[in-house]
Amino acid sequence: MLRFPQRPRVQISAAGQKVSAVVAARDFLLRLTNHQETPRIPREVRREARALLRHYPVADELREILEQAYSGESD
Repeated sequence: MLRFPQRPRVQISAAGQKVSAVVAARDFLLRLTNHQETPRIPREVRREARALLRHYPVADELREILEQAYSGESD
């Protein structure tokens, strides 16, 4: 079996950017569930978005949780 050398992991995003990206993903899922904002989304996609959001924290909680998690990273 061929083995390739492990490349060092390069951080391309700052902690704040990661937090913003996850919060934005939550907002995107919310938009998918809104019939007025996204009228042509298939029912199954809406159902999946709602299922993913079921236990997703609200934006302020999410931001706090992620900021704590990423606070130890060096930017």
